[in-house]
Amino acid sequence: MIKSLLVVTLLGTSLLSASSTDQPNKEINKTIKAKKKVKSKPFLITGYMPHLTKKVKKNWDNPELAFTDVQKEKLIQVRKATIKSVMKLKKEILALEKDVSAATMSGETPESLKAKVDQIAKLKASATMTHIKCIYDTKNILDAKQFEFLLSK
Repeated sequence: MIKSLLVVTLLGTSLLSASSTDQPNKEINKTIKAKKKVKSKPFLITGYMPHLTKKVKKNWDNPELAFTDVQKEKLIQVRKATIKSVMKLKKEILALEKDVSAATMSGETPESLKAKVDQIAKLKASATMTHIKCIYDTKNILDAKQFEFLLSK
């Protein structure tokens, strides 16, 4: 009887320790999977500057804005140039971010990753400048009332 009780106790203890060892691994795996769903932003500054091309697109035929044909043509040019530039940069940034993330998790030294991190920063700075130029160009195409209207949306 005592022997059976000892066996049951040992089995229970080993099962508990095995499940507690697996738990941190499960939590780490959940965290890694959740991180894979994170959408990377290609900009250094996020949340403070409007995405005017998106706002222009949503309000393209809004009678309150009443874009002229000349304004529409210029706005299309700004949108195309902005999106082309940002999407190219975003693709490069994402690839580098994945490389750095994988290398970090595999034990690479911070020093060995510095050049890639610096390159990410340079690309994000370039994307941010594209965003700033987009705002500047859009503001110069619109009159003050149109610009204020878009900012309010």
